[in-house]
Amino acid sequence: METITEHLKEVNLVEISTSKTNPRSDFNEQSIMELAESIKENGLLQPLLVRPTDKGYELVCGERRLRACKLIDLKSVPVQIKDLNDQEALEAQIIENLEREDVHPLREAETFRLMIDKGNYGIEDIATKIAKSEKFILQRLSLNNLNAEWKKLFFKDEINLSKALIIARLDKKYQKEVAENASDWSGEIKSAKQLQSYIDSNITALLSKAIFNPLDEKLVKKAGACINCPKRSEANCSLFPDVKEEDRCFDNLCFSSKTEKHIQNEIDGIINNAEDVYLIRSKHQDTDDELTQKLKKLGIHVLVNYDDFETIHGKDKRKNKIRGFWINGYDHGKYVSIKLTKKQEEKSMDPKSKESVHVKIDKIHQRAKRMLELDDEKVHKHIIETMCDTEKLTVIGKHKHGDATEKINRLILWNALGWPKKEHFGKLLDINKYKKEGSAGFLKRLMELTKDDMAIIINNVGFDAFKSSLPTYSEAIALRGLAESFGSIPIEDFEKEQKAIAYKRISRQKERVLKLKTSVKS
Repeated sequence: METITEHLKEVNLVEISTSKTNPRSDFNEQSIMELAESIKENGLLQPLLVRPTDKGYELVCGERRLRACKLIDLKSVPVQIKDLNDQEALEAQIIENLEREDVHPLREAETFRLMIDKGNYGIEDIATKIAKSEKFILQRLSLNNLNAEWKKLFFKDEINLSKALIIARLDKKYQKEVAENASDWSGEIKSAKQLQSYIDSNITALLSKAIFNPLDEKLVKKAGACINCPKRSEANCSLFPDVKEEDRCFDNLCFSSKTEKHIQNEIDGIINNAEDVYLIRSKHQDTDDELTQKLKKLGIHVLVNYDDFETIHGKDKRKNKIRGFWINGYDHGKYVSIKLTKKQEEKSMDPKSKESVHVKIDKIHQRAKRMLELDDEKVHKHIIETMCDTEKLTVIGKHKHGDATEKINRLILWNALGWPKKEHFGKLLDINKYKKEGSAGFLKRLMELTKDDMAIIINNVGFDAFKSSLPTYSEAIALRGLAESFGSIPIEDFEKEQKAIAYKRISRQKERVLKLKTSVKS
């Protein structure tokens, strides 16, 4: 910053005008009153920074001090005069604003936006200027995307920075939806984990789960290919550091419109005999009225689940495969292998024919299999009812920690893991080692895990459950112990840094208390 003139001078307050570019727009009136009392007693210890104008001087830094001086009707104040251009004045204001200890993240966000819009700074320039990472700058800038309602909650400390960052990356139309569903049973804002869960379930979608091709530029021309869209987690990993799973779309309306367009194209292709595929539906869920009328006019019969066909699970080993395309239901828009079971075809068979006999035998086997399943369900029901009645389940002293208890303990811990971590640790621990044995095989593998294997599961379940706890809570104390056991987290450095900040704050508080006491008339 080049200084042409720089000197101290006593200037009348009426000659000083405030700056329109000052990033700081909110002032604590009580704090200004306290400062005014201090200036009245000790004088203005730090001069204001101004620059000359045609009508006098424009304030560059020190608006809080200027307000305090006006409050006690000072006529003149000491100023430091610098001949600064607009760029240099803005930079001085920004640096002073960011150096305040109590600066709110939203004010930082507004300041960074001001630096980009009016100061011609880039992300890298800002990061270098204030000695922060580019990720820090990008995340702060994202807070500018919060709508007025969420900004108000943030300023009132009703949401923390973690929640604000989660909301800020959503389009404003989705922010409104989240706000309508953000309260828990007590009327408080849900935890960051609960908000994220709602967003993942109702607003965002994994691109890997899309039934359409994310690379298709022509599916919805206005939207283009998903790979070129900025509204996805992998488009800017700095804004989505907590999204550890695959690429996630953050525009539900666009995702839904592409899904529906894809389904429409597939149905049109099937109707036009582009593929030898049956249209199939669930009889328990409604079908789109417009599509129903269209198919009715064309005389196209849609097969009904269970009445007309059954789905084939697993690999279809038949030579003459038959496929169906779901037009409604849970698998809406997906292809599946099916087996026709039309009752009218069965009736037309010769009861004594080989084919008819095979159908009847197959039904007997299916019925027998289902009866065995019902037998197991009845036995399980009796077990549960008896356990409810026995005192051994609820009386202390009746329990011993054996294999049965350890199995339940491990299963509870595994089930408490979030889905992405289950996928991750499941591969590392070969949890599906006995997949062919079903649920019993899963429990068998779970019991084979060593204590160290279980430690990573326990620690991750505890971290996810306790990370939002206040430092005085037992949960937080337990997590601190875990962090200490890692041996790589500089906890003492964190405490030393915060103690230094606290020492300065306490010193200022003591000074204020002393000045207030001495101001009392005897």
